Amino acid sequence: MDALAAARLGDEIAHGFGVAAMVAGAVAGAVIGAAIIAATAATGGVAAVILAGAIAAGGLSMFQIVKGLSTIFNLPEPTTGVLVEGSFNVYINQRQAMRAGQDSSSSCSGLPFNHPPWPFPVLIAEGSAKVTINGKPAARLQSKMVCGAHIKSGSQNTLIGGPSVQVEFVFDLESWMHTGLELLGLGALIGAGVLAAFAGLAAFAGFAALTGAGFLGMALLGDLGDRLGPGYRDLLQGAAGMLLLGLGPKMAGGKRPPPPAEASVYHVTDSPKKIDGVLSGIDPKYLNPNSRFGAAFYVGESPSTPLAEMAHHGVKPTHGIRFNVDASKAKVLDLTDPAIAKEWGYNGGPITSKTQQIGMDAKDQGYNVIRFGSERDPGGVNQAVLDNFNEILSPQIVTPVEP
Repeated sequence: MDALAAARLGDEIAHGFGVAAMVAGAVAGAVIGAAIIAATAATGGVAAVILAGAIAAGGLSMFQIVKGLSTIFNLPEPTTGVLVEGSFNVYINQRQAMRAGQDSSSSCSGLPFNHPPWPFPVLIAEGSAKVTINGKPAARLQSKMVCGAHIKSGSQNTLIGGPSVQVEFVFDLESWMHTGLELLGLGALIGAGVLAAFAGLAAFAGFAALTGAGFLGMALLGDLGDRLGPGYRDLLQGAAGMLLLGLGPKMAGGKRPPPPAEASVYHVTDSPKKIDGVLSGIDPKYLNPNSRFGAAFYVGESPSTPLAEMAHHGVKPTHGIRFNVDASKAKVLDLTDPAIAKEWGYNGGPITSKTQQIGMDAKDQGYNVIRFGSERDPGGVNQAVLDNFNEILSPQIVTPVEP
């Protein structure tokens, strides 16, 4: 390590803005991640990977932005304490020299957002491994305190060199949080790679190409920042990370994955007689024209969705049917896509003549399935099959509904 200013009685300690920056960035990342999940209708492992990656990217990017700005503009850190004890016989600039593992600050406020106020002495935890004072490592600028703060001021004409040595435990929340976000981001990257591999060779190749391009772009920005001066590497890389993260919902919008060629949907009834009617072939004359999109056969994409719909109407279900869906026979109007829903003037809510008109218009335009969010099952999705019922839906199993 380069020689750093020697610490003396009365010098200040500070935590800096690292933890606050990571918390703010992680919160922003969580909000953006939720927006991406909503835009793509992602669920399960895909949603978990998106959210974890967004939180990690937001926290680490904001940390770099704040670190870069602080370096470039030499922004002052809020003082959180003052060194009050020192060597009994070694003085620097007529002030007592400070020793790791021996001397301390009277207290530490923990600002901003690092830990609650510590109203008791806080030991210096780090010093020089090569320079000792009274047998203790000499403390200097940037030496850590046990609370995770660092010494932020020192002598202007006395420097102490040598590598750092830690002699006390450091409650280094900033370092732990940074490492945690790095591990979270790495886990999200590995998870995304696994999901891409399961999706096929082409998907994995695309993932690998995008990941490689991202790392290369960040490396080039770092090199450019190094040429511009201290702090610019962090600023450019952090700003690029936040920009890409912020564009995520817009880039994901309108790119919901279509239903797979083979999928399952669920329907429940309140009598065995109705089950027999469905199994013998769905007859349009028995479909209710007063339903949300008019006469259609309604199914849910998860078992809980039709059960929630029945419960809302006070109907006790007796049996459930699982269908396989032949998506090759379905032309789907996906109203779970906000852009498509806006184009069709659909906002959810109660059944109206307008929602029923959407069903008629969709059928006129060649659609035979409408996907839409459930009003009763949060996060659930329904399908209204308008036509070609028996080509699209193939009953697989009937099960009784447990009370």
